[in-house]
Parts: sequence; C-alpha cells; structure tokens
Amino acid sequence: MNVWEAQTCAEARRLLAGPKPPELVFTDTQLPDGTWSDVVRLAEGARAPVNVIVVSCLVDIPLYVSAIEQGAFDFITPPFEPSDLAYIIRCAAGNVLHRKEIEARAQRSAQKTLAPLALQVIF
Repeated sequence: MNVWEAQTCAEARRLLAGPKPPELVFTDTQLPDGTWSDVVRLAEGARAPVNVIVVSCLVDIPLYVSAIEQGAFDFITPPFEPSDLAYIIRCAAGNVLHRKEIEARAQRSAQKTLAPLALQVIF
C-alpha cells in the first residue's frame, strides 16, 4: 500500500489527476486553498474510483449530511478507535474494488458490442 500526503487542493489535484489515483483519500474540512467539497469534486473526476473520507475535529451534523450528500464516502471525528477506523477503511476499499469491477465489466461489454459493428463496416 502506498501513502501520499497532500497539504493543499492543488497537490491533491495532481495526485487525483494521475494515471493511478489513490483509492482512498482522507481530507480535513478546510485546506489552505479549498475545502473537503473541492477534494470530493476532484475525486469524482479521477480516472479510477476514489472514495473520500472527510475528517472533522468537531461533530457537525449539518456538515456530515452535506458531505455524504455531495459524494463523500464517510465523515469521521476523533477519537478514532482502531477497530472502527479499520472497518471504515475496509468498507471504503471494498467499495472502490466493487466499482472498479463494475467499470471493467461495462468496458468489456462495450467492446463486445462495438466489435460486430467494426466488422460490418469492413465487409
């Protein structure tokens, strides 16, 4: 497992725009050049599925609801119990794997659908 650190949205953008973006992103609610919602939008534009987990120092129900509604996978606040954090990571990683499998099946299906059309054009 590789771990990268980004201090700003600009740094996160570079990581998320790469050919192999991270599968999981933990983000603070505020960054020097943006917010958690910017990170969620960046993750949505990544080449592969990415789940974003928003980390807040305060319990904030409206912020929690907003984060989930805007596409964050989860919203957590300290203190973190190791078993709880491990469960969240397993679920988020499993969800990414499932989404990758769905995308791969869709691509294979699209290729099968397009192949006969290409043959028809040639003949």
